[in-house]
Amino acid sequence: MRSARENSFLKAFKSDIQGRKGETDVRNILAEYGLPSLHDIVLPTRSGNPTQIDHVALTAFGILVIETKHLRGRLSGDVRNDYWRQTLPGEWSEKIYSPVRQNAGHCDAVYMIVRHIDARIQTLSRIVMTGTAEVAPELSSVVHTSETFAKELESLRNNSVSELLQHAWDRLTEAAKHHEGLRKGTTLSPFA
Repeated sequence: MRSARENSFLKAFKSDIQGRKGETDVRNILAEYGLPSLHDIVLPTRSGNPTQIDHVALTAFGILVIETKHLRGRLSGDVRNDYWRQTLPGEWSEKIYSPVRQNAGHCDAVYMIVRHIDARIQTLSRIVMTGTAEVAPELSSVVHTSETFAKELESLRNNSVSELLQHAWDRLTEAAKHHEGLRKGTTLSPFA
């Protein structure tokens, strides 16, 4: 019989594996549609703490900031709340931090970098569910499946990117490289 600590470790390990599978699925979708993209980047937040962002992609309309979730069961809640409910078979449920709230912080971190090029550049939040989770109707307006995300990318495929957006993307790419050390626990140096 496993201890509570061993069960907790096993749950975290399984969650990490499932998360990586979902991120790989989204990475493959972005590659299929040929959008310039960065994956698993770390940027500083306004407070200076690092935040890990699953994916960012350059489109003609702005920079997509993508949070990937690979969940099962049923997700319910209110898009405005900090927590949603994940209910698994057998009626066991737990609260999960809202991916919308999580990605809002990611969008802000990206915007803090690209706003120096032009404050009107948009960071566009996308939540993509790659698992088997059933999403309650009240959340469906903010959650994409792999299929609906791919359809959106198809509509963006042949639009050209402005010079200004390309410049912002180049700055974001530079910043992601510059802040890679945040992942390894090094100190934060300014990037303005």
